[in-house]
Amino acid sequence: MKKLVLGLVVSLISMAGFAHDDGKVSVAKVAELSAHRIDRLVTLGKIDAGFLKKLDKIEVTKVENAAPVAFKSVVSQTKPATGSPLQVEILFDHDGKPLSFKALAGGAAGSDPQWTEKDAGSLVENALHYVLENSTLPMVAPYVNSLTSFTLTKGTLNGKAVVDGVLASSAQAQKLHVYLKLDGTFISAEVLP
Repeated sequence: MKKLVLGLVVSLISMAGFAHDDGKVSVAKVAELSAHRIDRLVTLGKIDAGFLKKLDKIEVTKVENAAPVAFKSVVSQTKPATGSPLQVEILFDHDGKPLSFKALAGGAAGSDPQWTEKDAGSLVENALHYVLENSTLPMVAPYVNSLTSFTLTKGTLNGKAVVDGVLASSAQAQKLHVYLKLDGTFISAEVLP
């Protein structure tokens, strides 16, 4: 009886292993995890607190032949009047676990876009949640694993101020625009040149 139970347990574990997604995350998920990580690093006092209010852009690249590193994310604040913005580089493994971070040298703080209802980090996360939750839609799919950058801007839609999360992809020249209300609530999305 013990052998039968042990055999069943081993079989179930083996089947679970084969059924398991290999743990690899999408590039869009790494961008979303980057916003989470920035929030955590600010909370711990390890990076400039302005990143929560001034987060402007996330650029993600896949890293080849550098295990355990699988992704590099560069998170930027808004651009200053002159020079480069403050930036943080975060390295992730293939499961999306952050491995390390470093503030990049030479940057300066930019202007505060003065988001009124949510901080920039939360707005980035909300826009990327739309992408992750709708990854199989033909309009969204090219931005899930081929995302190169996400930029947060203020825009107008139907005469109202909105958040415009702009995703660029290496799979196509057009950009995906995810529109949110200023409180972070999803409005709509569209692909534009």
